[in-house]
Amino acid sequence: MKEKAVTAKKRNFMDPVAFIKYAKAHFRTNFFQKGSFDVVFACIVLLLFTVGVITMYSASYAYAGYNEGDANHFFVSQLKNAALGFLGMAVMSKIDYKIFNGRFAPIAYITTMAVLIYTLIYNLGKDTETSRWIYIGSKQIQPSEFAKFTLIIVMAYMICVLKGPLRAAKGKRVKFTPEKDTLSGVETKLFGFARTPFSACFLLAVVAFSYFALVLLEKHYSAAILFMLMAISMAWLSGTKKVYFAALFAVIGVVVLAVILKPEIIEDFGFATSRIMCWLDKDNPEYIENRRQTVNGLYAIGSGGLFGVGLGNSKQKQLYIPEPQNDFVFPVICEEFGFIGAAFVIILFAALICRGFMIATKCKDMFGSLVVMGVMIQVALQVIINISVVTDLLPNTGMALPFFSYGGTALIVLLAEMGVVLSVSRNSNVEKE
Repeated sequence: MKEKAVTAKKRNFMDPVAFIKYAKAHFRTNFFQKGSFDVVFACIVLLLFTVGVITMYSASYAYAGYNEGDANHFFVSQLKNAALGFLGMAVMSKIDYKIFNGRFAPIAYITTMAVLIYTLIYNLGKDTETSRWIYIGSKQIQPSEFAKFTLIIVMAYMICVLKGPLRAAKGKRVKFTPEKDTLSGVETKLFGFARTPFSACFLLAVVAFSYFALVLLEKHYSAAILFMLMAISMAWLSGTKKVYFAALFAVIGVVVLAVILKPEIIEDFGFATSRIMCWLDKDNPEYIENRRQTVNGLYAIGSGGLFGVGLGNSKQKQLYIPEPQNDFVFPVICEEFGFIGAAFVIILFAALICRGFMIATKCKDMFGSLVVMGVMIQVALQVIINISVVTDLLPNTGMALPFFSYGGTALIVLLAEMGVVLSVSRNSNVEKE
């Protein structure tokens, strides 16, 4: 009888119908969403990508022709990446976003930590500016791009689980009572520790810091800053007591002030140190070569005037701006399309972010709202930092401009994230058309 029961259990486990029933019970999702997605948001994404890929091609063909022997090299590669990205966007828009809640989030966190640690080991002893990539066959992958999405998922999941203690009155202890079968024993014990606002915030900070620390060790400083700002923003929007941010902002302010007043304290940060020094001491002749990308980017911005010199007519992209297809694509936009074109691009990003937040606020559940807010915060921060860098308001950080800068992993993940927003929009009360 026992053997019969075991055999039946194995057969049921291998049965696809039984497996789907099991997954539905544990992930609390129907896997596929019904209803229409937000057409306006999808159209803005398509418009941003179209303008972005045309601009990237215009910015890159001279550099690609000289360095790669093929003027279409980056354009063709970006289109191939976009095909995968739009496929991911279509799939993610149909999959129920609730699958990322519950059991998936801890798995995503553990997997991300493992991959980031592997990236560190894989790049031991290599050049600091290339220590953020790994190779799978001939393909170059940047794990920190995937980490952006898992950070959003994990933060949203934890905030939902800990919403009681996070919003409790100061000093009040909140009894932790998880829903049946939603958490494992380890998760129940872990979250059971966080019964006060302080302990809940501490748990969130530990998770966010693990992302920040590993990416910082990879010498990917711009991503580390982005992770920190994303985590703080999501915690702030979640309703967490604002008093707990005071100490954090004070520490960040002291660190920034110390670096500005005593830049020698970061002399061990390699290329990041030289970039900060160049930004702080712009007129120093020693930094002329290090500031070449920024200075030529400013020339491009200033040369555009009101209407620009026309698509394809930029002079600064003719090997004056190093790698204009990457972080410095925005100056080429300014030169070729002028102030009007640059303003149009910024308005498109603003429309995308506003529409995303509209979807988030109309969503019927907290997890979906937080995920969409997290994605929109990521896009907004990248746009703000990128434009601030190319206009010399911030040191050169190497932050890509979403939809415009060349980059396979970044584009694929970004489009997949847009698919998740569309998935949430199916469960939102916002007008879809």
